[in-house]
Amino acid sequence: MPLVSVLIPAHNAESTIEAAVASVLRQTCRDFEVVVVDDGSTDSTPDLLDAFSAADSRVRVIHASKGG
Repeated sequence: MPLVSVLIPAHNAESTIEAAVASVLRQTCRDFEVVVVDDGSTDSTPDLLDAFSAADSRVRVIHASKGG
């Protein structure tokens, strides 16, 4: 189990989500996980998050239907 969990909510965040996730991944602490909850995005956010998850095992994506 990771020492730190970073939770990021996202909804139609294609213009900012890459920078947000990349910023967390650059931290000096290496014992962490990033959990991004995609809240029903209709833009390219889900695809961008899936690419991050495929490239780095510390990134976990939860795709949810729009819950607010």
